[in-house]
Amino acid sequence: MTQPTWHAMTTDDVARTLDTDPARGLSAAQAEERLTRHGPNELTHEERPSPLRMFLGQFANVLIVILLAAVVLSAAVGEVVDAAIILVIVLFCAVLGFVQEYRAEQALDALKKMLSPTTSVLRDGAEARIPSAQVVPGDVVLLEAGDRVPADARIIEAHSLRCDEAPLTGESVPVGKGTDPVPEGAGTADRRNMTFTGTTVTYGRGRAVVTATGMETAFGQIAREVATVETVKTPLEKRTEEIGKWLGIIALTICVLVAGFSIARQAVHGTVDFPFIVSMIMFAVSLAVAAVPEALAAIVTGALAIGMRQMAKRGALVRRMPAVETLGCTTVICTDKTGTLTRGEMTVRALFTVPPPAGPVAPVGSGAVGTTGAETEVTGSGYEPKGRLRPTGRNGDAAAGPPPREVQALLLAGILCNDAELLPPGDSGQWAIRGDPTEAALVVAALKLRSPGSEDAAADCPAWLAAVPELPDAGCALHVRGPNPRVEEFPFSSERKRMTTVHDLSPHAAAVAGAQYAAFMKGAPEVVLARCDRVLSGGEVRPLTEADRAAVLAAAEGMAGRALRVLALSMLPLEGEAQAAPLASLTEDTAESGHVLLGLAGMMDPPRDEAKDAVATCRRVGIRPVMITGDHRLTAEAVAHEIGIHREGDVVLTGDGLAALDDATFADMVDKVSVYARVSPMDKLRIVKAWKARGDVVAMTGDGVNDAPALKQADIGVAMGIAGTEVAREAADMVLTDDNFASIVKAIELGRWIYDNIKKYLTFLLRCNITEVAVIGGMVLLLGPDYLPLLPAAILYINLATDGLPALALGVAPPDPDIMDRPPRDPRESVFTRDVTTFVLLAVCIEIPLFFGLFLYDLSDIGTARTEMFFLFIVIEMIIALNFRSMRFSIVQAPPHGWLLLAIVWEVVLIVLLMQFEPVREAFGIHMPDGRTLGIIAGFGVLVFASMEAAKVFIRKRMGTGTGLPG
Repeated sequence: MTQPTWHAMTTDDVARTLDTDPARGLSAAQAEERLTRHGPNELTHEERPSPLRMFLGQFANVLIVILLAAVVLSAAVGEVVDAAIILVIVLFCAVLGFVQEYRAEQALDALKKMLSPTTSVLRDGAEARIPSAQVVPGDVVLLEAGDRVPADARIIEAHSLRCDEAPLTGESVPVGKGTDPVPEGAGTADRRNMTFTGTTVTYGRGRAVVTATGMETAFGQIAREVATVETVKTPLEKRTEEIGKWLGIIALTICVLVAGFSIARQAVHGTVDFPFIVSMIMFAVSLAVAAVPEALAAIVTGALAIGMRQMAKRGALVRRMPAVETLGCTTVICTDKTGTLTRGEMTVRALFTVPPPAGPVAPVGSGAVGTTGAETEVTGSGYEPKGRLRPTGRNGDAAAGPPPREVQALLLAGILCNDAELLPPGDSGQWAIRGDPTEAALVVAALKLRSPGSEDAAADCPAWLAAVPELPDAGCALHVRGPNPRVEEFPFSSERKRMTTVHDLSPHAAAVAGAQYAAFMKGAPEVVLARCDRVLSGGEVRPLTEADRAAVLAAAEGMAGRALRVLALSMLPLEGEAQAAPLASLTEDTAESGHVLLGLAGMMDPPRDEAKDAVATCRRVGIRPVMITGDHRLTAEAVAHEIGIHREGDVVLTGDGLAALDDATFADMVDKVSVYARVSPMDKLRIVKAWKARGDVVAMTGDGVNDAPALKQADIGVAMGIAGTEVAREAADMVLTDDNFASIVKAIELGRWIYDNIKKYLTFLLRCNITEVAVIGGMVLLLGPDYLPLLPAAILYINLATDGLPALALGVAPPDPDIMDRPPRDPRESVFTRDVTTFVLLAVCIEIPLFFGLFLYDLSDIGTARTEMFFLFIVIEMIIALNFRSMRFSIVQAPPHGWLLLAIVWEVVLIVLLMQFEPVREAFGIHMPDGRTLGIIAGFGVLVFASMEAAKVFIRKRMGTGTGLPG
């Protein structure tokens, strides 16, 4: 059934279609019947696997299966302790994966918490407070400032009603609401006659008829989308599975070849008895265990866990451990604007006052704040009342002494014709507001008249503001309004586009306004200007000329072109009879006519100071930042240009423009679009999918409910921890605890560092294990089982020595010097990259022939041959570990770190101690090494070390390095 377009219908048609009475609401019987038919106003859960099924699903992984096989194989050769350690690792990984998956599936539970617990409705003509879950279509809900909207509803009555829709649409300022129909094709953000579930009423009051509840709301559609979006595997998970498959094939091949070939050859040349079969199987099993790096999961988990702790220290909490490294290969960051790139706090950036006729009337709107003849730059950002006013032509600190009368009057009007309050920092250390963000910006701008940083701030501060303390116990605005009580009010509405208040002024404020009583008005520039016939200019009131009007409109247009939201402010000094009895003689017409124009205030949600550097870093390392916002195109483009996201030649696309494109056309141009404005939640999902279809690794940042589907669809979703909704946090892979876009850059560095270390560890083990398997298995295949190069116990010890502490230490190695000078790696690349294959081939070309030659040379003395093989394996692998601190830089440029040196020293000390015991030497089939053996080992070690350093030079020349190469 097609859903009616409620926003395009008249209020009478809405009431008739929903069979409700706007004056009385539903009857109890109607409400009960509709509750049965539509169900409770709640978000339903999709079918999800049980916790047991989730846990068992953790074992459906090739690597886990191989590790379980390693447990059995280790136990089969009598290594019970080794088997127990491997089993603990497997269980740890399974439990960790279960916890992560279980938490990730809590997004829908978080969505339910967003519903208001109770709401006011009309039932049988009387106001009733009912649980939000019992709200049904047709209910008439009563809305007041501070209420959470319980369901999607069509507004039928509005009195200065404004709603904060940022969690749903990304709109940075509260949206004015009305009752008039809007075009049928209007997007969610443009449906000004609708209220939506999960949004908040910030101002005014109204009535609305519920049109949709539960999963049928816009909120519910997002919830359904979140539940159906498939969670994709990270590049690390894909690469680990790939390695697991290869290792499984290798291990199985080794077992079959060594055991099968040896038994077959023995059958041809002699008698095959049971003890021989058991000994060969044990040898093959030992070799297979050596081929499988059972510490792989522990190293990967450990490296990721360490990375998670480091990221937490830098303001980022990771919810899915494998996602840590995904940022390392991220090529695109799709970021929300409000609260992510910007502070999420409206800030006055510029003031405009009309100069005297003979004064320097500058080319207003030229864009150079603080250099035009009529503009005053306001520094500082956010709600913290710190900053300066820099009048025309002054490029340093503001001049000493109070600012001109017209600037004082402008900000006095802004702080009195205002209902917002500024709240001092609490436990969070952040300044906060109560009320409308636009009005709060005017309060903060007025408080900057203190001239902070001057030698005598008290002397510089206007008298009417001097009484406001630096750290107020209550709202700052109340300290100014207290001596200037409001005696009449004509509130803002979307139809009037203005607000007027009348005040009984204190002596100091009266000196600025020019009368004891005054009316102050703020609103849209063209609306306020039409009600002014005078202007405060040069400290004096004079007639408003046509040239003045043109200058004001040009200034407003210039500010709007810089993405500033512009308000005009004026005052009406009340004199004569009005001054004696202002309330008796004032009407809306008289209070809003014949005003004195004070000027303009231009404000915006300012970019974070560190966002520019973060975006510049992203571009330097080859990551494409893309802004996706629900704000207007002009605002979005200006902010993106200021931050550096939007460049010459880039395309700016609106939600309507995106909807007009088919998938093929959009796919061809997606890489040219840097800014998306006025987009819907599904648009965000489409954008992420388009980038991923190109093969890019996409990170999506966001804080609202509207971001949840895209956060889950992206390769890595990054939610805001402070301003973000619980829905966004639960849907994301990572949460920024400081809501700082710059933290993503740090996370990218850590992601690359983690992947590099895992890659070092894997290359180290592949090189060592391939050498072990090729030499030991190949020798048996070549010479037969009578010439085992190493006994099973010795093989297992070498395996544990290399897979243990040295490998763990490589997992925590410091980053390479060029970590943030490389472009993102190709997410489709195999883990067996050119540098990995170079080091593996080096083992094939150098180490394997050396081992074969040495063993065959001493074959007449099998004890000596095994001793040389045993110690050569250990020493060579320790040298490789030392050199693998970096796979690109020499050991001088990237020296071994403390943990790696400690691991090497421990292994050396341990083997020296073990060799003192005869039973250990017998179990290993070796004897104490003599001087000749030590000399051979040292010579071979130098050769391997030199070959690795030469390989690094080759890799740097073939693959290139970043600018971070030292010296």
